[in-house]
Formats: sequence, C-alpha cells, structure tokens
Amino acid sequence: MTLRLRADQKLFLSYLALIAAVVVALTLGVGSTLRAHLTERLSADLRRELFLARALYATRPAAHPDSVADWLGALSSRRVTVVAPDGRVLGDSELEAEDLARMENHAGRPEIREARRGRDSIGVAVRFSSSLGDEQLYVALQAADGNVIRVADPLSEMYEAVARVQRGIFGVGLVALVLAGLLSLGFSIAITQPLRQIVRAARAMAAGDLARRAKLGRRDELGELADALDMLAGELQRRLRQLEGERAEMQALIDSMAEGVIALDAEGHVRRTNPAARRIFNLVGDPRGLSPQEVARRPAFLDVVRRVLEGAQVAPAELVQDGRSLLATAQPLPGGGAVMVFLDVSALRRLEDVRRDFVANASHELKTPLTAIRGFSETLLDEDLPADLRRQFAETVKANADRLQRIVDDLLDLSRIESGGFRVEPEIVSVTEMAHEAIAPGRVQMDEKRVEFVTDVPHDCEFVFADPAALRQILANLVGNAIRYVPRGGRIEVSARCAAPRGDGREWIQVSVADDGSGIPATHLPRIFERFYRADAARSREEGGTGLGLAIVKHLVEAHGGTVDAESTPGRGTTIRFLVPAPDVLDEEMHDREVERTEVR
Repeated sequence: MTLRLRADQKLFLSYLALIAAVVVALTLGVGSTLRAHLTERLSADLRRELFLARALYATRPAAHPDSVADWLGALSSRRVTVVAPDGRVLGDSELEAEDLARMENHAGRPEIREARRGRDSIGVAVRFSSSLGDEQLYVALQAADGNVIRVADPLSEMYEAVARVQRGIFGVGLVALVLAGLLSLGFSIAITQPLRQIVRAARAMAAGDLARRAKLGRRDELGELADALDMLAGELQRRLRQLEGERAEMQALIDSMAEGVIALDAEGHVRRTNPAARRIFNLVGDPRGLSPQEVARRPAFLDVVRRVLEGAQVAPAELVQDGRSLLATAQPLPGGGAVMVFLDVSALRRLEDVRRDFVANASHELKTPLTAIRGFSETLLDEDLPADLRRQFAETVKANADRLQRIVDDLLDLSRIESGGFRVEPEIVSVTEMAHEAIAPGRVQMDEKRVEFVTDVPHDCEFVFADPAALRQILANLVGNAIRYVPRGGRIEVSARCAAPRGDGREWIQVSVADDGSGIPATHLPRIFERFYRADAARSREEGGTGLGLAIVKHLVEAHGGTVDAESTPGRGTTIRFLVPAPDVLDEEMHDREVERTEVR
C-alpha cells in the first residue's frame, strides 16, 4: 500500500529532513575542522618543544639516553623517546629501563625514517601506540650524535574536546530542529492552505462553476497564481458566453431558414432538424433518432441519403414530397454523418407556370389587335375601296390600336408596381371626390347606356389615408369594369363603411364598387384577380378589356396594406370591396373644409 502524503506533509518532512541534514553536516564538519585545527596546533607546539629538547640533549652528552629522556619528559610533560641510529630504543620517559629491551625496533617508524634524512628534517606521524595503547602524535628530529629524539603527545584529550564540542553542537541542533520543525509545520500549512483553496476553486471551475473565484488577496506568487486562475475562469466564461451566443444565433438562423435542414449521424439517423424540415416532412415531436425510412420513404430521398453517407457530395436534385417540389442538396461531414438541405420550390414552379401562362396570354392578347390592325390596314391599301368602308375599316384599326395601347399601358403599370418602382405616398383624400374623378373617362359611355351612378359614403367614412393617384386608378378600373358589364339602364354604386378592427392597431375603411350587371359564376371568383383571366373572354374582348385591371387593383390595394375580395351572383351583379387605411388624426376644421370642397365639386 503506497503512503500518500499531502503537500503540507511533504513540505514539512522536506524541511525537517533538510534541517536534520544541516545539523548532522554541521556537527561532522565542525568536528573535522576542529580536529584538524587542533592537530595542527599540537604539531606546531611539539615542533618547538622538539628543537628545545634537542638543544637540551646536546648539553648532556655524557648522560645516559634514558635519563636524558626522563629529564626532558619531566620538563615538557610530553613523552620523550631517544632512538639509536639502528632503531633501538635507548630511552623513553614513559617506560622503565627494563622495558626498553622488550620494545620493537623503531627504525621502520615513519617519523624516524623522515628524521634521519637530515639534521633539520622533522618527521611527523599520527598512529596508534602499541606500548601505550592509544593514538599518539609523533614528532622526531635527529640530534648531533646521530640519535633521534622523538616527542609524542596523546590525541585522546583533543578527541574528547572535539567530541564535547560536537555533542554541544548536536544538542543545539536538536533544539533548533524542533523549533524549525514547528516553524516549518506552520509555514507548510500557511503555504498549502491557499493552494488547497486554489485547488477547490479549480475543481469547481472544472465542474462547470465558472463563476467561482479563488480570491486570495495576496501579493506573492500564490496570489499571482490565484489571480491568473481567476482571469482564466473569467476569460473561459466570456468565451463560453460568446460561443453560446454564437450557437444560439446559429440555431436561430437555422430555425429561421425557409430551407429545411436535416443533420444525420454516421449511421444515418436524424441528429437535428429545423422547423422548416419538420413542416416539409410532417415530422411530429422530437425527430432525433429517426431512420431515413421513417422520415420519407421516397426512393429519390433514400438514394440521396445513401450517396451522401457514402461520402459523395450530392449535386442539387429535385424531389417530390407530399405534392411539393423540393430541391435537395447534401454535404458529408468530416467526422461522419451528413447535412441535407431541402428548398421548397413549389412556389417557384407555380411562378414559372404563371410566367408561361402570362407570356402565352400576353402574346394572345397582343396578337388579336395586331392581327386586326394588319388585316384592315392591308384592306385599306385597296384604292377601289368605297369611302364608307374605308372609314369603317380605319375606325376599326384605330379601335384596335387604342386597345393595344391600353394593354401596353396596363402591362407597364403592372410591371412598375410589381418591380417596386411604385411607391405609395399616402395623404388624406376624399372617397367621394376620387369616385367622381374615376368615372370621368367613362362618362360618355355611361350616358350612352343610361347608367345611374350613385355614392353612399357616410360622414365618418369620407376620408382615407391613401395615395391619390393609386386610389383614383383603383376606382377607375373597378368603375370601368362595372360600366363595361352593366346593362343599359343599370346602376353603379360606390360606398364606404368603417371596417371592423384587424388587430394591427389601425382603423380601416372598406370601399365597395357594386353593379347590377350579369355577375360572375362562383367558380371564376377566386381567379378574377389574375393577369389576363376573364370569366367571359369573348365578351371582355368585345367590350375592349385588357384582362389586367383587377390584377392592378389587387397590387395597389396590397401596397397600402389592405385586402381586396369579390362577391357576385350571376344575373344580379357583382360587388368588389377593398380596404384602405383610415386617417390616424383628422382635424375637424380640415374635415369640414374637405367636405365643403367635395360638395362644391
């Protein structure tokens, strides 16, 4: 089992081991240094005493070497030994005379060999004395008679003194070790406590709590570390918020796309969809995990999924799903899976159909008057043509030219409105005034057919907030259609009523144009606002209509934000109603002035 220590314990034990090592090294080092120093001092003292002993030895040449050794030993309190040139011990201050004969020959002693090299050569040696049983420091010097005088002193006292010093140092070191241990323990706790606080903060941040802060409030390295960690957490929090914002923006962008987006994993199961895709494929609930067959069983769809999961980039391909035309593109993902995008082009296909119908209808409408103009023009080239027929044919050419002009003008107006070239510039205008201006071009035809024209506009619905030119054209087209289809002696009525609120905060006025003509069958009502659509094509061309008037009316009304609809009963007439905005604020004086001006006109 491995012992796991905390950081403060490791720090405390490290300090303790370091201090113990310092105490031991100091004890050993001081002992060694002191021993070497004392040995050197003792050696120097013995050298001086040796020279003095040699001088005193020379003063007693006739005395026995053993007595001289005893005399010198008594003077110096050292052990003095006299050794003959052949190595025999002639005298020793520490031994009796009878013991000298039993002593070993000293010729091989290192200090003796060194001393015999010359008169002033001093031999020094530290070794164990077998005769005295302890370690001695020996210093030897050759005398004038060839004998070697050796002075020795035991080292035990010096060693004991060094040992006492070492014991004192060691004792002081132990006290210092205890005190330092206590200090290191407190220091370790003081150091590791902020570290533990930093660790707790880091773990909380790693767990997702990026709002957690260490906040040590220190100015040392630990404080800098805590500040750096807090800055890192703040930066991560900012980056995560940024990433979450970008992810939310991306998700909102994908969700708001009109194109359907489906993300598949490597196995082909649905990983994510946007609302458009769920609408296109009628997916209810959470579609995650659905297989491609559960999304759509169309072979073309499954073929696109198969190819993109195999890693191929699928070129745009058109699919049919629930009667809708879809343009599908697919892109494989680097980590496996794919993203598929589906664009609903049903409206585009319908617009293409409308465009083809429009081109065909426009060509047909333009061809009819052009054919008439060409035919009658060729007839007019006949010089023998009677004058009355010439005039009749010329009038026919002019009528068809006028009709061609009206078609071209209506086409230009419709193109300008649909392309955005028309801008509504609303102002407060009178419905009654606009109605009377609208019937001016058809007044002659109305008189010929004895058509009665009336307005029914209440006082509070008199004024609307609309573009005058647009409102005039709307009423002119509607009244023109009514004149065209109303029977002789018929009636056309322009009325206005306050409409019910639509929930947009604005008030609206409903304007109606009604006639008592032949009416329109119910099957044709939904399409009468299409370009060139006619409920009775033969009669419309006979009356000179272009088939574009109601389409222009619809676009102009919608440009004001309103709506238009039709109600008709065959044999009883047709009523077309449209909504235009009411003025937000209408000053009473302005109202009276506009009413007075309308009545004068």
